[in-house]
Amino acid sequence: MDVRINDNPSPDAHAEGEDGTGPAVEIKPDLEKLRTYTQTKLALVDQLRIVREALTALGRENGQRQCEELVVKLAEDRFTLAVLGLFKRGKSSLMNAVIGRDLLPTGMLPLTSAITVLKYGPTERLVVHHEDSIFPKELPVSALADYVTERGNPANRKKVKTACVESPVPFLRRGVEFVDTPGVGSAIAANTATTYGFLPECDAVLFVTSVDMPMTSMELEFLKEIREYVDKIFFVVNKIDLVDDGDRSAILEFVAGTIRSQIGRDVVNIFSVSARMGLAAKTSGDAVLYERSGLKALEEALASFLSEEKSDAFLSVVAHKALRVLDEEAALGAFGETALRDRTKAMQKKEFVGVRRDPRAAAAAVTEAQSKLEALHESILKGRMAEAASTESLAIIAAQVGSAAGISVAASVPTAANMEADLQTRGCPVCRHIAKHAAHFFAHWQYQIGTEERSQAEFAAELGFCPLHTWQLIAVSSPHGASVGFARLVEEIAHRLRESTAASAMGNVVRRLVRDSQNCRVCELIHRVEADYIVRLVALIGEAAGLSQYHRSQGVCLRHLGMLVDTASTLGRREFLMSHAVQRLEEDLEDMRSFALKHEARRRALQNRNEEDAYRRAIIRIVGERSVCMPWSEDGEI
Repeated sequence: MDVRINDNPSPDAHAEGEDGTGPAVEIKPDLEKLRTYTQTKLALVDQLRIVREALTALGRENGQRQCEELVVKLAEDRFTLAVLGLFKRGKSSLMNAVIGRDLLPTGMLPLTSAITVLKYGPTERLVVHHEDSIFPKELPVSALADYVTERGNPANRKKVKTACVESPVPFLRRGVEFVDTPGVGSAIAANTATTYGFLPECDAVLFVTSVDMPMTSMELEFLKEIREYVDKIFFVVNKIDLVDDGDRSAILEFVAGTIRSQIGRDVVNIFSVSARMGLAAKTSGDAVLYERSGLKALEEALASFLSEEKSDAFLSVVAHKALRVLDEEAALGAFGETALRDRTKAMQKKEFVGVRRDPRAAAAAVTEAQSKLEALHESILKGRMAEAASTESLAIIAAQVGSAAGISVAASVPTAANMEADLQTRGCPVCRHIAKHAAHFFAHWQYQIGTEERSQAEFAAELGFCPLHTWQLIAVSSPHGASVGFARLVEEIAHRLRESTAASAMGNVVRRLVRDSQNCRVCELIHRVEADYIVRLVALIGEAAGLSQYHRSQGVCLRHLGMLVDTASTLGRREFLMSHAVQRLEEDLEDMRSFALKHEARRRALQNRNEEDAYRRAIIRIVGERSVCMPWSEDGEI
């Protein structure tokens, strides 16, 4: 038996930041393998979609249906990672450490009374499912203790089936449902029954024991029951901070020996962890403490398993079935010359049009898709998923708009609190700030030109605004206000046109009457506001708190990314801005493709908010917010 004890010594020194002021290490496991798994799955979906559409065009209903079922199989990909063990082994504390925040209730007494599921969601919320109701209850996360603890819900008298906490935790992003269970073996029989009843739902298990009472006979009995349902088990010895190095080594050897004598496995993973230290490390950003706590080794092992052992078998089966569908269809002559000719004639009679429905084009698409599926299948079998996921790289091209440094602005100055609120938007915070200033300006200007002759005269003399801002002003004006406010402008334009009828270059005269960004009052205001905000945002992310706020944000659009990069004073900050933008675009790409997959698989209930508006967020990143780019509302007409 190969027993692996992960008990890492601490490094000698902190990793220094660019300025030498302290740790600059982001505390998180390597999730790149999880990302690769998702990319490979979506690459499979791409080819299945092509094959499905081609078989539909060829009238192969059985093959089309089988491809549809495979798409559904991929869409429903969920993986349940449960934390199990006796009561008071620190299961909830371990989960808090993994997600990096003190979210689940912990305490000295047996605490957890119901199944708690942590899953990914764009915003935090609590959804409670009751055993006697089909309608879940949505609550703030702060109410969690009222439903999953012995104090708030003794012996689960509220009949909570699951309490699901959705949170934007990167570890949960790719289909992992992280489950906290009541401890077994306490005097509360209902809690033990709840945990045993959940065992069939588990796909993998973190089995938690602790140094204060490791691997008791009751734990061994529980472990035997777990193995009836689950093959993959990670063994965690928690609370290592309670003992010195000598006692810790002895305890780990004891746990290893007990497992060796009780469980017939080729490889057993044993991780020594201090959940308390791990949570403190993540909260403080202490990379040395993160490694000393043992949490780093555990999280990297989990990421490796979730992306390799679990995923290889799943994706390999799907790819193999897809290839078998094509082989069966080929054996039935679906792509033969006679079948293609007959299908073409049948479609012509039905007056089908379009290249997409051309049988020969469909057959060619199948041939190409089959080749790619074979390559995917081979790569998955060889474990080279990074090569299999042949998604196009995203090139982040910063807009060359010049440096904003040193530009003074007469507009109102954004405060740190304002900027923190802007960074919480799901769009571009700079666009948001600009839009607020533009909206404020338009609200005042539409009133002024509707009531003041001086403002009407100024508006007419300036020949109005550029087309974009003219329509935005119209959008906030009433028909009466526009009729009054624009009358002098219309009169001025008519006058100038009348005077130009005798000019030799009438076209040039007419073109000069149209405002653009070089001579529009609103454009000038926006450029000043934009430049000032960029300078202040760069200053904000120059501080640790501001950098953390930006890291959690959606980032900025390409135009403002270019301005930020040009204004940032250090290479480290520029690299951070670019890598952050790449990460967010790649997440949008995954969410867009996952949305399309679940939509096509008729599993729309599985879609989360991030997937539903991913396309909009991606467009905002590329071209900026609609509010600063479009002159009318999305559902309006000119």
